[in-house]
Amino acid sequence: MSTRLALVVLAVVLVSGCAKPPALERGLMLYEQGRYRRALATFDEAVREQPSAAAYANRGTTRIRLGDTAGGIADFTSALQLAPNDSEILFNRGNARLVAGDPKGAIADFTRAAELRPTFALAVFNRGIARHRSGDALGARADWNEAIKLAKNPEVRAAMERRAEALGREAGAPASGPGAPASGPGAPAAGPDAPAADSGAGRELARRALDRELAGDHTGALADLKSALALETDPGRRAALQDLLRMWEDAR
Repeated sequence: MSTRLALVVLAVVLVSGCAKPPALERGLMLYEQGRYRRALATFDEAVREQPSAAAYANRGTTRIRLGDTAGGIADFTSALQLAPNDSEILFNRGNARLVAGDPKGAIADFTRAAELRPTFALAVFNRGIARHRSGDALGARADWNEAIKLAKNPEVRAAMERRAEALGREAGAPASGPGAPASGPGAPAAGPDAPAADSGAGRELARRALDRELAGDHTGALADLKSALALETDPGRRAALQDLLRMWEDAR
């Protein structure tokens, strides 16, 4: 009896060890591998298996990655029906609404995200972008200055300053406040693609990662940040990049 029971238990363990992981987990793995169409099909399965906020939100992110902005917004809306106080999903829908040409809807999402998480600097900054696109230059500048004050990481602050300056030039208005660049022969380059005086390939990738994150391309930002970390040799900068990477990965 005891031998037979042991064999049965062993068989159960072996079968469970070979069991396929849940669809949501498989979808995330496929997404990380860049296999977006297969990830989408797997997130479809996850929604059918268990229509959770995570399943809808990840399917929405994948749809946007594949160019289906309307489908992504619909999925984020479904996710928010299940998790109405999730600031990250609100932030993602706000970014999608910006892409879709709905700055008013984006402002509403970014405002709610910032209300739920008062230190959410990226939500405040992107609300400024939405206000800029809706013609509210003063409101945009106020949001950018507030976001720069909220940002604790110096790399994030620098990226915000570059982005705010570039957007201000697009509108034909000079930058002012904490987002304004220094002037004179020793000033750093202001544009998002201009090289810093001490930049190497890794530091350029880090800058691009921050600009992508501000633009809502979280996946591209993570890829660039990981590449930058692999190339960076300065211990202090490596520590800062590792902290930023952990923060962004936790936000997924």
